Amino acid sequence: MGGGTFMYNFRIYTLRDGSKRVVKLKEGESFKEELQRGGIQETQIFQMQLVAQPE
Repeated sequence: MGGGTFMYNFRIYTLRDGSKRVVKLKEGESFKEELQRGGIQETQIFQMQLVAQPE
């Protein structure tokens, strides 16, 4: 029964106004769909970082 540790990938967006949004990545989802789900417009993004965290 055991198994390995599952990793979840998140993208942390730092927006031009200094706020941050964290969006959990979904397999098969496009970048535009990810932004739409996070309520982010491409022009708002200052920086983005991919983070993997264990379950």
